Amino acid sequence: MRIKYIVLLALIILIAIIGFRTISFFTEGRSYYFKHTDSTNLSNESFGKIRLHGNIHNSSFVKHYGTPLSREDNDLYDYYHWEGGLETASIINGKDKGDIVRLIIGEVEEGVKTKTSLKTAKGIVIGSTKQDVIASYGSSYYKRTEQGADIVGYVDHKLRATIEFWLAEDGKVAEIRLDDTNID
Repeated sequence: MRIKYIVLLALIILIAIIGFRTISFFTEGRSYYFKHTDSTNLSNESFGKIRLHGNIHNSSFVKHYGTPLSREDNDLYDYYHWEGGLETASIINGKDKGDIVRLIIGEVEEGVKTKTSLKTAKGIVIGSTKQDVIASYGSSYYKRTEQGADIVGYVDHKLRATIEFWLAEDGKVAEIRLDDTNID
């Protein structure tokens, strides 16, 4: 009889732990993965010499990219599409207005297939394989799925930044996102 109670107690504890992790996943979203992944140094990351937390109003940015090709409406950030296949999300207002919190390069921009020469600091481009990504960035990554895409991501806890590689059905990189960890 005592063994039944011990087994029942162990089962209840196990269910509670699984339930807690599941609740944490749904309440924390993307950040759930960051907390459970070892840090990878992303301090050298940039796309086309544009870095996370740069500013779209900075003279060197304006000189290189000019004016945006288009803008997407969003309540939290201004999303802009730039010449050369770059997309940015920047802070809408306040003292940090224009600060870049997300950089994106991808093969489809507003439904149109694009060519881009942009790459990560470690040479990953649109069309690279998952194996290329892991060989370049290492084995301390997280996996998740969003919008039907498999995603391989790396987090830099010190910089509070992530880089995610969104994979197409053929397992090749279709989009790369460099994000501040606070962005949703």
